[in-house]
Amino acid sequence: MNTFYLRIVLLLLSFSNIANAFAQASGITSGAVYTLKSEGNNKLLEVKNSSMDNGANVDYWTDTKSDAQRWKVTAVGKNVYTLTNVASEKLLHIAGTPTDTLKADQYDNTNNNDVRWNIRKAGNGYYLNPAANSKFSVKSPAGDIADGTNVSLSRFSAKDSQKWLFQKETQQQDAVPTAASADKVFDAWYTQYQVETSKGFWDRAEMMEILLDAYEVTKDVKYINRFKTMYDNFITDNKTDWMYNKYNDDITWAVLFCVRGYRLTGNKTYLEKGKEQFDKMYARAATDTYGGGLNWYETKTSKNACINGPAMVACCYLAQATGDNTYYDKAIALYTWSKTYLLNTATGKVNDNVDTDKKTGTLKISTWSSSYNQGTYLGAAVMLYNYTKKDSYLADAEKIAQYTRDSMYNSKVMNNEDGGNDLPGFKGIFARYARTYTMEGNRKDLVKWLQLNAKVAYNNRNSNNITSTKWGTKTSEVNPKSSFGASTAVSLLMNTFPLK
Repeated sequence: MNTFYLRIVLLLLSFSNIANAFAQASGITSGAVYTLKSEGNNKLLEVKNSSMDNGANVDYWTDTKSDAQRWKVTAVGKNVYTLTNVASEKLLHIAGTPTDTLKADQYDNTNNNDVRWNIRKAGNGYYLNPAANSKFSVKSPAGDIADGTNVSLSRFSAKDSQKWLFQKETQQQDAVPTAASADKVFDAWYTQYQVETSKGFWDRAEMMEILLDAYEVTKDVKYINRFKTMYDNFITDNKTDWMYNKYNDDITWAVLFCVRGYRLTGNKTYLEKGKEQFDKMYARAATDTYGGGLNWYETKTSKNACINGPAMVACCYLAQATGDNTYYDKAIALYTWSKTYLLNTATGKVNDNVDTDKKTGTLKISTWSSSYNQGTYLGAAVMLYNYTKKDSYLADAEKIAQYTRDSMYNSKVMNNEDGGNDLPGFKGIFARYARTYTMEGNRKDLVKWLQLNAKVAYNNRNSNNITSTKWGTKTSEVNPKSSFGASTAVSLLMNTFPLK
């Protein structure tokens, strides 16, 4: 028996040595992670848009330290390897018989030659030939090519455009949503966009809430110190009484950072300002038109989810901060009214607004849905559940969460809402209340989806560590113009990394 086991051990060791011999044949370490840089244009081989899907193209891009640009190289034969993308865990692949211009993509392991590659020494670099036909090679256009140019094959020519520098890399500790990755993108966004001195009203108010999110989940005082500076700047720029602003939702967003700021710091100045301004706003916005709800804009007739959602959340925070439960009564009244026109509790869909058709005089409901409105209604439902302990609120929250994930985004990465001045900041709001739903509602159904979004968004950052609001699209090396749009990925990472 001992002899039998000894033979088994020796056989396993021989297999291991064979694998090592495969790797040593070309100077590549099997099992190690590499970046592959083209000698022709100094761009890295990466999965396009950090996609997780089979068939996603492989392209060239400036080094952004993304895991979508890292490949685990595994020996499967003499000079034959598979290259597994670290971000997607899919293999470098060719979808067809090798020909000139055939594009490379990624795919699950097929255990066939369409995912196997011959790696051969070429001076300081290597040739990368498909095992299906080594007369072809992965090539890169020479010279200054645009980021995002797709990778393709061409007939082997031994030119620099077919040579690749394999740089061994170590595992990145911040590669998945972590406190480190969240802090990295926060500091990049905050510094490069000079957020501390930014102007504006509602977009700045929402970005100030991201500072509060950061402090809430990390307890790092640098975030609350930055918030204090931004608060003072906000008051200087927007006066002490905000009723000149006709947008009731704008005022409510400022109320939210005030009351949340008080709850996190104990600074009563914040609470007093938030309560004062909310009460004034509510008094002018609450009318009997359509049976209740709040007007979105003074002098207009529509009642929108974009004011009623954050107002419900603000009411809950004010009740918690002041002990005055009449604010909860207001939140419940707004929520109950919303179920008539805006919130479909059967599906979890939040409609945009109810208004009067100017031509016919009849009611009309805009059925457009946004991540902003889904987020605030999600947060309100959880907060009202925690207050009332009525299961119906938590059931509504579950429907709202799952409608957003499944019906609006098909469980894929949120890659929209990038037009105009307001839309780019919406998804950051949803990320905040998704954390509320997960942690305060004790629900786990969004966690994997949020982590997917955070992973892809982080891997799609540019070399400045900025991610655009289209999380599923690689961010240009020229930073997006909108600091508000760039804030959404910051909110996403900050609000996702604590989720387990």
